[in-house]
Amino acid sequence: MNLKRIIHFKIGSEQWEMPLGVMLLVGAITLILMLGGAYLGFRFGQSLH
Repeated sequence: MNLKRIIHFKIGSEQWEMPLGVMLLVGAITLILMLGGAYLGFRFGQSLH
């Protein structure tokens, strides 16, 4: 897999370019933060009982 391959995508009316490696890193960080937030929210909800 070529991690330096440029990925083109469009958000709204803006064109974006990003290397595949950076895109995968951003996706991994996003998933880790989502799972961490869900876990902390669950723990906070349990502590209210």
